[in-house]
Amino acid sequence: MSDNYQARRVPVPKTIRGIGSRPAVSGLKITEFGDGNYHRTVFKFTNVEIALADEAGVVAYGSKKIYDFPAGIIANDGSVANLAITKNSAGVNADWDGDFGLGSAAASNNNSLSTTEQNFIPTTATPQAVAGATTATGYSGATERGTTLDGHTTPIDLYLNFLVDDADHNVGGTACSLIVNGTITVFWKNLGDY
Repeated sequence: MSDNYQARRVPVPKTIRGIGSRPAVSGLKITEFGDGNYHRTVFKFTNVEIALADEAGVVAYGSKKIYDFPAGIIANDGSVANLAITKNSAGVNADWDGDFGLGSAAASNNNSLSTTEQNFIPTTATPQAVAGATTATGYSGATERGTTLDGHTTPIDLYLNFLVDDADHNVGGTACSLIVNGTITVFWKNLGDY
């Protein structure tokens, strides 16, 4: 190899081919990269609000649908989240604890995120909040990477899901939302239809 050799990074181009549809979410910007079959979809959150619901005696939970994949068999090649989270009212304690996940179904009214509520990024504890603020960081583990989802009849959705421990909220009495800033990156392939 020549001493003059220089490695060059070839950028992955932005694309409008083979992408999913974008729900109308205030403060969410989506940028697509790829070749029409293999994609890197970047979600940038700027003060995106996720309202919390109360399941009395169990948990507060909230979800935001952030994407609709195109029809086909969707393979999750890995996802990464780097988010800052704050609460917007006294309905959640300043030192709250919770969990987040990224999945193909919305969070439900129980005290855990499971199965399709966290099949892109598994349920991950958020650090205990300080003055109402914390982070939500995580990535796809071995169980999630390489999984395929059958969206050939009904396209697969993507939801950002949160739970707040029952002892740390009173959203049944005082409404509260979580405010999300930061990014999520999802690498995925459309393996086609049948």
